[in-house]
Amino acid sequence: MTNSEVVKGYMHHLNLEAEAPSHRFLEKICTAQLNTFPFENIGKLLHQQSSSFTIPSFEKFVSNFQKFNFGGTCYTLNANLLLLLRALGFDCHHVMLGNEHMGIVVILDDAFYVDCGAAAPFFKPVRLNDENNNNVRFGKDEVSILPVDSKDSDYKYIRYTNGKQSGKVWHFQSTEKANINDFQKVIEESYKPDATFMTILRCQLYQTNLQRSVSLVNNKFSIRYENGEIETTALSTKQEIMAVMADEFFLPKLPVEEAVDALERRGIDIFS
Repeated sequence: MTNSEVVKGYMHHLNLEAEAPSHRFLEKICTAQLNTFPFENIGKLLHQQSSSFTIPSFEKFVSNFQKFNFGGTCYTLNANLLLLLRALGFDCHHVMLGNEHMGIVVILDDAFYVDCGAAAPFFKPVRLNDENNNNVRFGKDEVSILPVDSKDSDYKYIRYTNGKQSGKVWHFQSTEKANINDFQKVIEESYKPDATFMTILRCQLYQTNLQRSVSLVNNKFSIRYENGEIETTALSTKQEIMAVMADEFFLPKLPVEEAVDALERRGIDIFS
């Protein structure tokens, strides 16, 4: 496939038509991306035996979604989103947050932070120089991008759940351009047996047309609504997980049973 064919396929999955680069078009892409490609580690678990811990190519990423409903974790999702944005004419570059997370900065009339690889509600680009509108939220999940020192483009990424800080505070320089090679060490480390996404089963997807997001952590299935309500169900079998993937996530091709088996072979029981 040519690059233009891959871009066309990517846009088809997003259900979008190409437009000239703009803030509004970028917001459409962010929203569609979070509603289409799941944040998941199923593909990662099935790739664990490979000796080449690399990000899927642009073509492979698009074909993997078509064939298997794969999305990925931050490196796969944001790396390929950046390739799409560049192909569509956006001026953008990667930034490294906290020496581990991959984000994107897009330059339009100003600098904007974009992130569709953190299972976070970045349905819109965040204008870095607007302290009055520098956060995103969905239900009880909120992320703020705050300036540390505007003179040297130093920012911090802080996430809150139920009003309390969740996870690490990530610092980044918006003008410090990173490339894929800069992430190679952390990508390799993310495949170590004890790494976060090698010891659990994880999948999350926004469904803003239903005013909700769906989440699976091991055997716990949660529906988080835009109004803040949360419903959680404990699943008892692989068959129940597969049914949830098909009926609630609408990702029937995702090989979740194989991922559970891969964890079991390493002595990890997601039902314990």
